[in-house]
Amino acid sequence: MSALDNIFASDPELAEKAEAAERASAPDIAGTFRNYEAKPGGGFPDALPDGWRVTCAVPATARAVAELFEAPEPFERDTEGEDAMAVDTGHNSVEVIIDGPDAIEMDFKQWVNGKLAHHCDARTFLSPPEDAGVPCRCPGTIADLKLRAKDERGPKPSIRIKFRVAHDPEMGEFCYKSSGWSLISELPALKNALAKVGEPALCRLVNERVQYTSKAGRDVDYQKLTVKVDKAFGDAIADEPHSGYSEEPPF
Repeated sequence: MSALDNIFASDPELAEKAEAAERASAPDIAGTFRNYEAKPGGGFPDALPDGWRVTCAVPATARAVAELFEAPEPFERDTEGEDAMAVDTGHNSVEVIIDGPDAIEMDFKQWVNGKLAHHCDARTFLSPPEDAGVPCRCPGTIADLKLRAKDERGPKPSIRIKFRVAHDPEMGEFCYKSSGWSLISELPALKNALAKVGEPALCRLVNERVQYTSKAGRDVDYQKLTVKVDKAFGDAIADEPHSGYSEEPPF
């Protein structure tokens, strides 16, 4: 144990104050679920086929995630971002609570030298404030948008799905982020399914590995997000409290 651990162990009141201070400084998002990890030197990110990786800014949250998923201890990522702590859960399928269709957000962003240079909804600018509502002059089709983004002449999709972990909702709100073009076509069906539930829904967040050989003979291997909407979370609550996590739903 460190000197700090020793002090907190012998002074519960001080330890409680430290925990309160840590909670007060906690970010709005408890953590991010990732099925890809960026390379420190840039380039195409590395796929994570062996389970969701959860990154957190607060060490206590990372420890709670590791305990919930019975995963190895959190480790530090090679990143300049705030979410420097990471947990490899070992689970490719996780039960989550999505509050409704508004938890699914999408816009388009282009970053240049670490700064947001273009932010729109494919029709008008969303930021900066002085440009909000001004036509962005982006192409009208996904194919053309994708081509411009590939040539670094236009923005990429910025997709965010917010949720809570079903087995411990009190940990806070987590998110999944993607700039994947293929995910766009699946968002309307997901939003409609959540709207039909009409209240917070129990869903399954699946990190799916896709492998095939293209018509051109190229081997394709990537990670794909699949969100399966089950039922209203209120209808799924078990009679007995559940501790820990398993691949099978406790509800």
